[in-house]
Amino acid sequence: MKKALNMSEKSTGFSDQIKNLQNLSDEVSRLENRIENMIGTLDTFDHDLGSGFNKPADKPSNIIPFPGTSISASRNSATELHLASPGMSLPKEISDYRSSLQRNGLILLAWDKRVTETGERFTAYWVTSTDIPRFYASKPLPSGGFPSAQPDHKSYAAEDGIEFYGQEAPACIVHVAPELMMSSPRHRELRPVHIKILQDQGSTVDFNYKYLLTKEKKRVLVSRKSKGRSCDRTGVS
Repeated sequence: MKKALNMSEKSTGFSDQIKNLQNLSDEVSRLENRIENMIGTLDTFDHDLGSGFNKPADKPSNIIPFPGTSISASRNSATELHLASPGMSLPKEISDYRSSLQRNGLILLAWDKRVTETGERFTAYWVTSTDIPRFYASKPLPSGGFPSAQPDHKSYAAEDGIEFYGQEAPACIVHVAPELMMSSPRHRELRPVHIKILQDQGSTVDFNYKYLLTKEKKRVLVSRKSKGRSCDRTGVS
């Protein structure tokens, strides 16, 4: 009888996971539709703008092709986009930073890659895992130091990598939790669902930790000052 109850509980848990994954899939589909609509609006805007003004012929576009969308061949700076929700595999040529970028009090949303004059630079994006959703981004970092990336400033650029108007689009962006991005109407209530999936996969991150960037920066500053005083007392330079 006890064994039958255990099997029933496992079956119920499995069914809940299926429902959660279906909810995530529905959110991703809605996000894709939203981006398609945005692309259509921008195409119309480009056409209207071109009718009344002389646009530079070679001006790059920041439009991002989401899987399943159709982009005009004239758009020559489209970002390569990859969907990497928990459990999904990435192409072999894309380094998987998902586990190394999870942080206490945060949920990894995405990361992007830019090709600069000094080499490739990567930026990570997070949302807080509890309390009021706050969105943060790291500094652009080389691949060697990227797994240790920490939030540096507030940001809503996880969807397209564009922090400000006129910025060049990233070469590549990997979406880890598209259903949690700011544009999703249910991003706040879907955080526990995403966290449960990460925990089921073995994540040991403290998602109950209340992360606040100003508090974390102050803590790091105090720690550095304390180490500096310690070095002065011991005569270490």
